[in-house]
Amino acid sequence: MSKAFLSHSSKDKDLVRRVANVLGNKNCAIDEISFEAGRQTLTEIFRELATSDIFVLFISNNSLQSEWVIKEIEHAGFNLTEDIIDRILPIVIDPSITYDDPRIPKWISKPYNLKYTKNEALIVKKIKQSLREVCLKNNKFNRDLEKNFVGRNAEMEHFENDINNLDGWTPTYIVAYNYFEGIGRRTFLKNALRKANYIEPYYEPVIITIDGKESLENFIYKLNTVNPDASIMEHDLSTKSMEEKVNIAKALVKEFINFREIIFIIDDGGIVLPHHEIVGWFRDLVQDEIFANNLVFCLVSRYKPNEKTLHKEHLSLVYRIPELSKSETQNLFLKLLHIHQMDNIPRNDKEFFLSKLGGIPSQINLAVFMMETDLMNARRNINDIVEYSDFYCSTLLEQVKSNPLAYQIMLLLARNEIISLSVLEKVFGEGTGTWDALQMLYDLSLYNYALGEYDYVKLNPTVADYINRSKLAMDKQYSLKLSEVMKKALAEGLDEVLANDYSEFMLTLQQMLEERKKIPAKYFMPSLILKNVIKEYDSGHYDYVISLCLDLLKNTNYDEQILWETKYRLTLAYARTKDEHFFDYIGNFDNGNKLDYYFLLGFYYRHKGESARALEYYSKVLKLAPEHSRTMREMVNIRLSLGQYDEALDLARQNYLHRKTNIYHIQSYFIALIRRRKSLTNDERCELQGLINEVERSNHTKATDVCRCMQGEYAYYVEHKLDKSIFILKDALNINENKMYPKKSLLEIYRRQGMTAAAKELELLKVDE
Repeated sequence: MSKAFLSHSSKDKDLVRRVANVLGNKNCAIDEISFEAGRQTLTEIFRELATSDIFVLFISNNSLQSEWVIKEIEHAGFNLTEDIIDRILPIVIDPSITYDDPRIPKWISKPYNLKYTKNEALIVKKIKQSLREVCLKNNKFNRDLEKNFVGRNAEMEHFENDINNLDGWTPTYIVAYNYFEGIGRRTFLKNALRKANYIEPYYEPVIITIDGKESLENFIYKLNTVNPDASIMEHDLSTKSMEEKVNIAKALVKEFINFREIIFIIDDGGIVLPHHEIVGWFRDLVQDEIFANNLVFCLVSRYKPNEKTLHKEHLSLVYRIPELSKSETQNLFLKLLHIHQMDNIPRNDKEFFLSKLGGIPSQINLAVFMMETDLMNARRNINDIVEYSDFYCSTLLEQVKSNPLAYQIMLLLARNEIISLSVLEKVFGEGTGTWDALQMLYDLSLYNYALGEYDYVKLNPTVADYINRSKLAMDKQYSLKLSEVMKKALAEGLDEVLANDYSEFMLTLQQMLEERKKIPAKYFMPSLILKNVIKEYDSGHYDYVISLCLDLLKNTNYDEQILWETKYRLTLAYARTKDEHFFDYIGNFDNGNKLDYYFLLGFYYRHKGESARALEYYSKVLKLAPEHSRTMREMVNIRLSLGQYDEALDLARQNYLHRKTNIYHIQSYFIALIRRRKSLTNDERCELQGLINEVERSNHTKATDVCRCMQGEYAYYVEHKLDKSIFILKDALNINENKMYPKKSLLEIYRRQGMTAAAKELELLKVDE
């Protein structure tokens, strides 16, 4: 168990003693508990400091005048630089003290961690939470893992040459990008800045997150969560112009500059957009002269920015963080084995895994974790490790399922962009089970901390995307508990919730939208509405989507990316419903290379039942982007619906190979392969059985429905057992959630068998997709 050193003035003893009593003497060091009678010397104090993980500084006018406390602060600072203690936790217990008090060392006096606290329960909770977080970091050698940094020599040299320039120029922001999560972008930036003396060895930057559907409003609220400013709560952002909102953001960022803070932004397509441009509001923000020649932001981005444009603006440095080289991969692999005390595994096992691994650090970490759990099983499942993206996520989920609570926590983390540890405790309990579950997720590198200190966590976005695409949801008991937490939050009032917990605020708004309650205009955030639009669209509620989009478009004071995405979703919904209003909006996409324009037209005509026209437009998309997977999937669906199985086969195979764990790609490839009027080879029979097995292993909520249909078709086309096939598919019609799959499969078999009466009867059966 970790331990906190409680530094305080003897004049504040009563308060600190009460806190210590709640924490317990094993979890804290306080003079009357920890020091031998008559021996409270500096040596004794420093000994306790050396065996503590957290230095809790109770700040008051009394403690800032205490010689003992001043000496403890100095020694704690030394211990922090030497990595002897994990962190300093300042707690202001005197309302007369402000963060700019000159007696508080500059390395402690950050505005966002120096707020007066009079609630003893909150003080105890904050110390307990910090102790638990230290346990997470220290357990299973995670401290060694965090220090572990391998390779990147070429990028480091490039950075040093850029930063040490003859003009004395400093970039306003740095971008480190790679599409893969876990490649080491954040680690590279931290180590590069440390090496260039921009930050101290123990410095932990302010971290916020911006995903592809978030915008300036989220940026403002998140920064304000790190460094609360009461005046922000008074703004009604829905009435502000983009220029006014940018100015609000500038004022917030300026506060961080005053304290020489660098803001790390984990950017999942919200700042560097998928088409490589920088989103307008951030471009306007960084061009202000107040940021000139100051390093303000580090972007950890998924997408590559347009370096030609950025070079002209001369405000940034850009680095692609590549996969590790073979030698770097070996070094990291061997270091991880050493950290996990696995140096003595046989050489041939080391060589086997090294021959299979790529240069993605998180993939290498997963391999070592699986090797530590069961070496032989890791060898057998090496392909799941090698196939990085969806197979990687599927493998991780199977690992996590061994701890049911960790699995449920992961599903909640996937639901929201960031979640506070406080919300997790409210939903899953404050016991050791919750923290053991978090420990497991931490060991697997499944989340990172966000928003300043250690109060919020963000799930690996690749894993979150996989979970959401698989439609996985929490067990009912936890869903009900979350709803209960949100109802309590709503009863407190949104202003109060936002001031206390950003994630609880966002979850409450999200629940209001799901229940179709009206959100106060003050908190009408376009990004949240847009996320709900996407969710409702995926649920097939197209009329509601149209209504939401039209409401959103009544206001134009949002950034251009939000407006574009809203119009795109609206146009899709009109296409789905075959509504002629489609043509009122399609013109918004008749520009540039016209890829979206042609795709939307193809989508509209497919739903209108005009297959030839749809194929014509989809073909134009593939001329512009030959591997546009969504278009390929649409063309496969058209070919399959027309019975053109040979024509569908090549495209279906390409889609399947592009994303082998997507059950709909597997199903389409299976249908195209099995329904061709050709004899199946032994290899094709084996491949068909393999496709069924892949769907059986899938975590997707619709996997069982799809699998029943595939088994029914396999019985007919491969085993030539008509009765068995009909029995399986009729059974699927009764129990499947999606009954359209077995209906289509059975209709095709009836037609091939000339069972006209049965086909006509089945056609009359109305089912939902």
